[in-house]
Amino acid sequence: VRGVFCGWNPAPGPLLPAPPAYVPAEDINHSDCWLHVRLYYCDVLVKELTTRTAEGCRIASRAVPADSARLYGPACMEQIQFPAPRALGGGGRLAGMADVLERLLPHLERGVLLWVAPEGVFMKRQCQGRVYWNGPLAPHRAWPNKLEREKTYKLLDTQQFLQQLRGYLSHGQPAPQYQINLCFGEEYPTSAGHHFQKLIMAHVEPVFARELFHHAQRLGPQLLREASQPCAPGTSNHIVQVLKQLCQP
Repeated sequence: VRGVFCGWNPAPGPLLPAPPAYVPAEDINHSDCWLHVRLYYCDVLVKELTTRTAEGCRIASRAVPADSARLYGPACMEQIQFPAPRALGGGGRLAGMADVLERLLPHLERGVLLWVAPEGVFMKRQCQGRVYWNGPLAPHRAWPNKLEREKTYKLLDTQQFLQQLRGYLSHGQPAPQYQINLCFGEEYPTSAGHHFQKLIMAHVEPVFARELFHHAQRLGPQLLREASQPCAPGTSNHIVQVLKQLCQP
């Protein structure tokens, strides 16, 4: 598949790019760079937002100094802070685990960096606390995938996602995977078919992949092949053009 998602132009570059330190102002709000992030304590959703900076985001227990880019990454990275467990109030599972959560959060002070590049989605762990993950490029499905500290990882490959989306549209193959799950302080994933409640989780979706997949589901290959058909409401012309390109024989 030539071309990449929603406005990115393919160009050769390093295998594991660093977080972008500067992006032209007109690209800052481009949804290709956005990430949808949900934070969970004990399987309870405690924060949900979509990042809108081209530099990516940091998920951490507290904000880091803005003048220490060499240590912490670009100052313009969006800061996503884990909420204080006791400030959430209420009862149930969170109330009973507040002490445990508050002991774990200080180990996540420097957090993890996440960003989108033309090649895919990348991450670097900076916190001292252990972080495990699962996602499209995870080496194990039923065994813990540990993220080593200060090492850059590729969590999703753009071209692989587009190829899988093409197979889904044209040949009825399984839906492409684009969800990324991060687990803080506990091994993850565990045995296949067994779900164990985790203390702190982050669910991350690159917006470009989610939008392409959802519109592919809604439009279907037949409509996409009919060039004379107008776009469905809420569908950008560019998304339709990318999907039509994927449907070409």
